Amino acid sequence: MDYPGNRTTDVFTQDDNVQGVGTQERDGQQSPRNLLASTITDQLKLATNFQSKVIGISMKDRGGILPAGHFADAAYWFEGKSGNWISSTFYMEKLPHWVETFNKQKLADKYLKQDWNTLYPIETYTNSTADDTPYEGKWPGEETPTFPRKTSELIKDVGYELIKTTPQGNTLTLDFAKAAIEQEQLGNNPTENTDFLCVSLSATDYVGHRYSLSAVEIEDTYLRLDQDIANFLAYLDKHIGKGNYTFFLTADHAASYNPMYYTDQQGNGGYLFTRQIQRSLNSELKEKFGNDKIVRSLMNYQVHLNYTLIDSLQLDTKDIKETIINSLNKEEGITYVVDMEGNQNMFIPAPLREKIINGYNRRHSGAIQIIADPQWYAGTPRSPGTTHGVWSPYDSHIPLVFMEWGIKQGVSNKEVHVVDIAPTLASLLHIMEPNGNIGKPIVEVLGQ
Repeated sequence: MDYPGNRTTDVFTQDDNVQGVGTQERDGQQSPRNLLASTITDQLKLATNFQSKVIGISMKDRGGILPAGHFADAAYWFEGKSGNWISSTFYMEKLPHWVETFNKQKLADKYLKQDWNTLYPIETYTNSTADDTPYEGKWPGEETPTFPRKTSELIKDVGYELIKTTPQGNTLTLDFAKAAIEQEQLGNNPTENTDFLCVSLSATDYVGHRYSLSAVEIEDTYLRLDQDIANFLAYLDKHIGKGNYTFFLTADHAASYNPMYYTDQQGNGGYLFTRQIQRSLNSELKEKFGNDKIVRSLMNYQVHLNYTLIDSLQLDTKDIKETIINSLNKEEGITYVVDMEGNQNMFIPAPLREKIINGYNRRHSGAIQIIADPQWYAGTPRSPGTTHGVWSPYDSHIPLVFMEWGIKQGVSNKEVHVVDIAPTLASLLHIMEPNGNIGKPIVEVLGQ
């Protein structure tokens, strides 16, 4: 039988059918193979008979690969072991000379040797908690999570992965983006077609995960990011020409406050101990069905079942799901438990129901969706920093800025969605929207 979630795929962009370029490590075995739908960059390639140039850049492999789509000329990501920018044989057999030259500069060394102190006097960081709190993570060898962060010393044990969790990770990414613009002549396409550069600035994500939203580290990261973006825009004005490019900025998610911080302020919040919950579920299922490995994981707030085992034991999947749902409904911190192909979704608010349906893929999603109470997430009080992955506004409300060519100046509080970005760009470029598109153009951006 073809069950929901019965087909397994590698995580994100892992692809064992390709090899790394610029590395011998497994970090290089990445491609957009798992991406099911086309992207706006794919549509641009198709519309220009592949004469437009598309490049993706990010500290994270998936951050460089997925926005650039299936037809990208190249995608590059940062390898923590070597401190180099790498790619895979999906795109090329050898790194371009300019990438090799850039890597030889060892800019990660340069930035990490400078240590990380606050950009401005620390007493001016009024949007942060104290510099030393239990809500922040520490690196091995650090006694306290406080400034200055001695990255010049931490690199000895942590390696180049360290730069991902500093604002200099964004600076390095934009350094590489500038080199790509110059060396690949982006924006100066001899065919006079539009080029597309996808840059994902991932340090904000790494810093947020480690230090939480209320930390001095995250405030300093965004102050420095503001400077980095301003410098990058000035660079574009000079090398591409003001008004000759379209710039848009957004995010794939936001994040929660650390639940312990939230409850310490006398708010409601908490942790879902998912490993413990999974063990309890499997123990209960063993008593009823004779096996304690029926639940494979509780990843992404979904219950993933071991269908191969269920088939071999000739068990009733519906009965298993009902048992799991009844058990999860008793857990503190869980608002709703929904059989993805059942009728429970009729009894939850329409906006949540729509999100569940929009995020469901029968071949890849879990069998049961868990909706946590507000300010609750999977983790433990021993997990400092923060995470994301729920529906709540603090996790789904993201920035969206459009600038320069083709964009009407203005501000709007109208609710739009991340899926509206691609059709807006498609309208601006007069090309077809992606083949899985469910969004609508943001007409105010286009002045229509």
